[in-house]
Amino acid sequence: MTHGRWIAAASMVTSWVAVGACGSNTATTSTTHNHVVVPPPAPAPTTVPERIASDVEAAVKRGPEAFVDLFDFEAVGEYEILLHRYDLAGRHHLSAAETATITAEDGTPYPALRERRNVGNFYPRWVSAAVGTGGCANAVPRTHYGQRLATIDDLAPGTPPGYQILHDHAAAWVAAGGVVGVRCTGGAGGVAVVWTKAANARGYNLITIYND
Repeated sequence: MTHGRWIAAASMVTSWVAVGACGSNTATTSTTHNHVVVPPPAPAPTTVPERIASDVEAAVKRGPEAFVDLFDFEAVGEYEILLHRYDLAGRHHLSAAETATITAEDGTPYPALRERRNVGNFYPRWVSAAVGTGGCANAVPRTHYGQRLATIDDLAPGTPPGYQILHDHAAAWVAAGGVVGVRCTGGAGGVAVVWTKAANARGYNLITIYND
């Protein structure tokens, strides 16, 4: 994000110094020109992705509690379990142990408290570094995985039936939102988030986040 700069008119400060000599006073004048450079405020976001980038920056700067307040953790718990099935179908390389764990899942969503804790742990690990000093803007996610975060594929044959409702919920959420990459000039790396419309003051919730 590029910020314009403008220079305020120089202010003149005049001071009078009285100098006494043999009963007479002489006044001298000194002038100081102060050039104050004041950047204008950043343009207000006009789209939801722009607002998300701005909100993520502001929340991360305020601290971990403000950051986690951007999320609907019941939705996160559903979305993450669904993404596991896509990982199992080849979207992400899995170790043998990860494959065994995901294969054993039956579509029961992760509890909201678990997801709040996990997402909160991301804050010190990489989210705060990704935002850094700020200068955040929305962008296309950098990684292929990040770009596909809001792609809700059909479920593979043989998927346990409990996943169908997760699929349907995710498809509806994505239809009312999408994926946003957030890159910050003052940070290292970036994040990719999925959002959906919500009846709250900001108008949306985040429903997953990945290091991008």
